[in-house]
Amino acid sequence: MSEGRYNIPKQYKVDKGMPLDALFQKIDNLKCRRIFEAGIESVEWSYHLVDKEGVKDMKSLVREQGLSVFEVNLKRKIDPDLLTDVFANLLQRPVLMVYLCDGELSMGTYIPVGKSSRTCSTDFYPYDADRLIELIDYDADAGKTTQQIHRRIYAMIFQQKRMIMIEKAFECLNRDNERESFAYEFSLENLDRIRADADFVQSQLRVV
Repeated sequence: MSEGRYNIPKQYKVDKGMPLDALFQKIDNLKCRRIFEAGIESVEWSYHLVDKEGVKDMKSLVREQGLSVFEVNLKRKIDPDLLTDVFANLLQRPVLMVYLCDGELSMGTYIPVGKSSRTCSTDFYPYDADRLIELIDYDADAGKTTQQIHRRIYAMIFQQKRMIMIEKAFECLNRDNERESFAYEFSLENLDRIRADADFVQSQLRVV
């Protein structure tokens, strides 16, 4: 059974807070370090998914190869691509990052495969804190290795990123169309008509 805000079995639960000072000191770029120090409230190693069965304690669990899930609580939004890129360099392991800020959520993941290492992140989007964050697809992931599950999650995040980008681009298009329509309605071409209408209204008021 899952436990907490994720649909991950509790046998993989770590719940280990990360020491921010020690973590951020490893960031070489000073500007980036200041961004992280100012914007990140906490980093928690929440889960560690492994292929080995019957791991009985957390210390033994985290020594196994697997997929680590980290939850990052933010004081203010930081670009998710930057977050994932920096955490990938800091942690140097297969990770799934969950970023939470003011009722919105973003996810990023890192697959280390030598020169072909890959990262992918979604933009922030609203989420319901009363619902589980579903990272495991119990039908699709049945009988799969942790590595295969990670690749499936990567594909899911990539698709979410694409859909969010499309939705935001479409919203911008609608706003641009509304501005163009407004500009047309109040353009110089219509100014004479608007003045004529105003003069007509004033003349009617004077008659009354």
